[in-house]
Amino acid sequence: MATKEIKTMTPSELAASLAGKDSADRVAKAFVRPYLRRHFARAKDAKGTSWNLTPAQVKAVKDAWKKRHAA
Repeated sequence: MATKEIKTMTPSELAASLAGKDSADRVAKAFVRPYLRRHFARAKDAKGTSWNLTPAQVKAVKDAWKKRHAA
């Protein structure tokens, strides 16, 4: 039986999916990463390492993005 691979996403990939390729850097710095730090803080020794988001983290960020831009 094959194991199910969980698809992960980086904050930059998530930002691009939210705002498009041209705005991804700005959205990652201004919204995605700060949101993740507040709600899904990592250990201090993880600073500077790759951040592969779980499906739950991706959903939380997308939901927050939609809520922010619904007004």
